[in-house]
Amino acid sequence: MLDRTTAPSEDGPHPPQDRRYAVLALGVSLTPDEDGMSPRVDLDLLDEAPRYAQHVADAFTGFRYTPLRPKALLDPVDHRAAIEEAVTARDIDVLVVHIVGHGELAGSSSGKLYVLDPRGERLTVPVTHWIELIEDHPGRHRPHTLFILDVCYAGQVAVESWHTRQEVAGRRAWVLAATGARQQAFGYRLSQAAAQVLHRYRDGELRIDRSLPYIPAKTVYQEIERVVSRLVDLDRGPVQHILTSLVPSHVDLDLPFFPNPSYGEHPDLGPPVALPDDVPPEIARLTEWAGDPEHFRRRASGGHPVAREGEYGYFSGREAEVEELADWLDGGAPALCVVTGKPGVGKSALLGVLVCAAHPALRKATRGIWSHLRRRPGENDRLVVVHARRLTLDQMVRSLEQQVRAVCPDAAPPDAAAPAPGPAARLVGLLGAQGDAAPVTVVVDALDEAEEPQDIASALLVPLARTAVAEPGLLRLVVGAREEDGLRELFRLAALRGRVTDLDAVPAPQVRHGVRDYVQNLLEHDTPYAGSALGAVRRALADGMADRLVGDGGEGGEGGEGPESGDGGLEWGEFLTAGLYVHYLLVTGSLKATDRDARAARDLGGQAPRGLLELLRLDLRRHAGQRHLLPVLTALAYAQGRGMPERVLAHAARAFTPDPDPDPDTDPDTGAAVPAHELHALLDGAARFYLRRDVDVDGSTLYRLFHEGLADQLRALHTGVPS
Repeated sequence: MLDRTTAPSEDGPHPPQDRRYAVLALGVSLTPDEDGMSPRVDLDLLDEAPRYAQHVADAFTGFRYTPLRPKALLDPVDHRAAIEEAVTARDIDVLVVHIVGHGELAGSSSGKLYVLDPRGERLTVPVTHWIELIEDHPGRHRPHTLFILDVCYAGQVAVESWHTRQEVAGRRAWVLAATGARQQAFGYRLSQAAAQVLHRYRDGELRIDRSLPYIPAKTVYQEIERVVSRLVDLDRGPVQHILTSLVPSHVDLDLPFFPNPSYGEHPDLGPPVALPDDVPPEIARLTEWAGDPEHFRRRASGGHPVAREGEYGYFSGREAEVEELADWLDGGAPALCVVTGKPGVGKSALLGVLVCAAHPALRKATRGIWSHLRRRPGENDRLVVVHARRLTLDQMVRSLEQQVRAVCPDAAPPDAAAPAPGPAARLVGLLGAQGDAAPVTVVVDALDEAEEPQDIASALLVPLARTAVAEPGLLRLVVGAREEDGLRELFRLAALRGRVTDLDAVPAPQVRHGVRDYVQNLLEHDTPYAGSALGAVRRALADGMADRLVGDGGEGGEGGEGPESGDGGLEWGEFLTAGLYVHYLLVTGSLKATDRDARAARDLGGQAPRGLLELLRLDLRRHAGQRHLLPVLTALAYAQGRGMPERVLAHAARAFTPDPDPDPDTDPDTGAAVPAHELHALLDGAARFYLRRDVDVDGSTLYRLFHEGLADQLRALHTGVPS
């Protein structure tokens, strides 16, 4: 388990607004003699040190810090006393001490680092003295202190042996050093880099996910190191690398030194994929195990096409399939089931609404989503669920194993000395240890969207499916996936020995009624058209849309021709297309033109696009002035894993921009990239509807498209190869 340590305080961790921040920035230049020369011939005067110290202090004021001006800095100046006053202050919670000047090691004696005073002489105490004032008094109030040391040999303090041996959770003093323990520092590089990076975060050029109260210190240090390296290249001078306090590699720190300027902003953007801190622990645990409860909740709600993430359920139609699968979850035969259909047809919505109703961790919290179902499964305390999108085989096995161990607490721990069994055999072994207990039900959704789904099917799910067929008292398995060549054996086994629920094969009249009810349901809640006087308009729009997307209700199959369509069945699911078109009508105000004219509303419904790209182009016309919108979405169609960070996305999107015309003289960090302010405006605005967000380990926001089918269509549009 990840050791995530939060810097302690007397009253426990505090959000940024509850802390008192201060910065003490000291630029220590040497005082020239009467000839204007340095008091030490081997040292530069560093007459710019005070100016760079002020730059760093100014940068920190944008992060809640108040500059300190202790009396000890008045004439005569006493730098030692000023620092001691700051690190022992009782009215400061978080402190930054920035020193830019000369540093000198004590040589063959203690080897400790000293800062030189304006005369070129060592201060009377080494830098470690100030750290000891903090760390040697655990019972007294001391600010959490970051020493930013832009002096030669500053790294000696970062690797001080007694401090590195101290328990990480108890540390209150931390070091950011300009260079290593035996290396010199040059050109105020650390001070320049620190000020630049802080300004970029403050101005929004660099961003951290708004769900995090603090920018991870490691992330800030990496940005500073990047700028220092660029300054080395510009100076064509000696190489220089920063050094920070050493910590064990397994520890992930939450330090309070860099409050996140974006924290709590843009509440209208919706929550990230990570759940908030106050969710029930069983849901948080399911998230940690890659069960992805937010996926099942969002898909079950049916509100995601209209950007609604509330507790209300818009799921409509599919009565026969709901009843069939609810019976299955309650123990009905056979023990193997596959749910399939085209992209956007509602596979995840169907599985999601039933998982929410049956899973003990979700049932109570999502009651408003599933309680309207005519047939509902009972609570199942032996239910294991995984959202497979972008998961590898190892990740899926780990998720299943963690959840199976939770529902099968009597399972023996793995034998480290025994040969490692295959992933399916290991899981079956865990299940077999439960004796006469009820079978474990495994739900895997979006298998076709996993990393290497064929490998997952052949190494894990097909063996599990055979076990379910052979031993239904041990295991039951349902998989949601599109039918693809790599999954042929799983589908064959389900067709022969289990059940295949094909949502593409549902008769057109049933689909039409479901689409009509879904559209009305969306319009009846929190829209300008929810009033009773507009009931006829809602019904007419829903009828027109259902006719357009499904057909007029005849028996000619799901792709039956509507009054204005003769182009065959949809490549995309009718429910998702209907929801997206409702969203388009709401955000553009197109429904206002119909007022209470039911005939005009029906005609408007009959204009619904019959393809996702057609709908996307309709929306792009609404944002015609934003030339980077389609390139950003296209770049995200190629995102891997949990998503793409902004820094990568800015460059990737530029590659899909017609005639990008990069300037060869631009900053290497930003050249040939979509400008940060334009990218942020898109991600927070026009593109937001198409996105899902996650938080990376470094605190940066990861972006991906809300549906894999959209990614397929955009990749096909880019390559010219039909999806």
